[in-house]
Amino acid sequence: MAVIRITQSVGLGGANNLNDVKAVQTALNKLLKLIPPTQALIVDGRLNPRPENSKTVAAIKLFQSKVLNMVRPEGRIDPNSRTHKKINEKLASAAVVAVVPLSGNLKTKLKQNMMKYEGNVPHMYLDTKGYVTVGVGHLLKDVEAAKKVPFTVRDTGVVATTKQIEDEFKLIKSKPFGSQAAVFYKPFTKLVTTEAVREAQVEQHIRIFESELKRIYGVSEFSSYPNDVKLALFDMIFNLGMPELKDEFPNFNKHMKVRDFKQAAIESNRKDVSTERNTYVRNLFKSAR
Repeated sequence: MAVIRITQSVGLGGANNLNDVKAVQTALNKLLKLIPPTQALIVDGRLNPRPENSKTVAAIKLFQSKVLNMVRPEGRIDPNSRTHKKINEKLASAAVVAVVPLSGNLKTKLKQNMMKYEGNVPHMYLDTKGYVTVGVGHLLKDVEAAKKVPFTVRDTGVVATTKQIEDEFKLIKSKPFGSQAAVFYKPFTKLVTTEAVREAQVEQHIRIFESELKRIYGVSEFSSYPNDVKLALFDMIFNLGMPELKDEFPNFNKHMKVRDFKQAAIESNRKDVSTERNTYVRNLFKSAR
């Protein structure tokens, strides 16, 4: 949302039509940093039966007071009014900020966490679902994907041939999987990746996952999330993939939409990861400010 469009007034004495109220609630949720200590509003298109007691009206008044410096906030937004224009101005600024890449400190912490939970394995191995993997959880979906990785022979450092890569991929693919750790597969391998190759794979994953998370949650919305929430979402999408995170966690995403991170924490549990990792992600959401 780069701008808010309303057809009639919203707030005290306003027409308060459903879609207009929803638009205002959504916009204010994107600008919470400007109106502390306001909590995320439920985007339901409704005001309290007594509008003067509505959290949405309270947020409008706070915006008018803190951002517009109104001495007597009116608690209403009229189309093309000063308040309406200022909200759009702030939303546009947030959208510009959203294109800024992840900060160095956040990316460093993200990499550390990825390596902690995914490992950093130079040779091919099978993950718990039986997929051939290398490095920091870098999935090799088939032989052709494996051939694109610049493997070298462990003992000589010579660049591996496509035949060597294909043979090793098929050998690892034939092994048992489930409870086996990555080290189990090392005796069956002769090929490895360098640290530089694995680092480049991680950078690529981060770029792709950031793009996918912005597609799911919105560019400006994702960028406005606290760093702990971003770390939690990166961990989830790395493990689940974009389709599953987007489509198989409806309750989680419902809470994310209204920035209710504590409820999102409860719905963030994944079946195929360790209790420790689920707890780590849950605590990140709970600690978000």
